[in-house]
Amino acid sequence: MSNHTDESISKTIIPPAPVHPLSALTTIVIDGLWSMAEAPATLSVVGLVALLPITLASFAMCFVSVLLVQRFVSHDGWGVSFAKGVAMGIIAGVPYPVATTSAGLLLLSWAGVNAIEVAARKNLPKPK
Repeated sequence: MSNHTDESISKTIIPPAPVHPLSALTTIVIDGLWSMAEAPATLSVVGLVALLPITLASFAMCFVSVLLVQRFVSHDGWGVSFAKGVAMGIIAGVPYPVATTSAGLLLLSWAGVNAIEVAARKNLPKPK
């Protein structure tokens, strides 16, 4: 998440995750849904022809979702939101959900650990 002016966040050891947690979760969900169509398609030669449109549809849905989340929820600029949307869309477009699940869980964990650190710093007394 970007554009934070909160003093407690700028003093954390663990920086904020590069994408909003909702973007990471959306990427995992979209790829999980499309993997139900990808897996049977790779089992036959005829199904391999359908793999490209399925992959492109997964990319497009993830790209638009991440673009909008980053722009309107995380308040990133359009260029940054576009770049993050493309990156997460490429990850979602990879056949089979292994890469997406790994990347998404890594980003969600990163955001969670940062949130725990921010909460702990707010609640702990300041050193003298």
